[in-house]
Amino acid sequence: MITNDGLKQGDKIPSERELTERLKVGRSSVREALRSLELLGLIETRRGEGTFLGDFKNNQLIKLLGMFILEDPNVKNDITKTKKLLEKDIIRNICLLTDNEQLQALRKNENEDSDILFDRIMDLESNRLLYRIWDVLKSYSAEIMDDYAQLDHNSVISFLDALIEGDSEKAIAIYERKDSSRNLI
Repeated sequence: MITNDGLKQGDKIPSERELTERLKVGRSSVREALRSLELLGLIETRRGEGTFLGDFKNNQLIKLLGMFILEDPNVKNDITKTKKLLEKDIIRNICLLTDNEQLQALRKNENEDSDILFDRIMDLESNRLLYRIWDVLKSYSAEIMDDYAQLDHNSVISFLDALIEGDSEKAIAIYERKDSSRNLI
């Protein structure tokens, strides 16, 4: 419906009555669905004005899904493996960047804490959904991990240089050396 009607962020969505007719469902079902979408931040209700499409980038769906993930007793291993896969994909994607100006700027901050630097590198991922999933997994892994190793200063420099050169194999090899000493960056 959003695509068919050409609706964009900030546009008014059809009324409850119209949604009921178009979707051929009861009004209570439409109200419940709208309440759920509002809780997730996908829509915004303005008194006297109507209901509008929200900014999907700010929705809470990823965090909500994460809460369910944490209920599984095997979650520690799953989170670690998934986070590692995402980090490798993000590293590969960043190595494909044709404009490495942002990486060059990070290279100037090479003495920064490696966790902060790695977060800044991950933030260069253009796929915002991939980045948000990684960010949630990072938060959860910080809660469940007792300790983890960091890259030493020389490895941070080598890692940044590999990213700037677009050498994903070298960057991932440095990343995995760090990983083998304990956990992820």
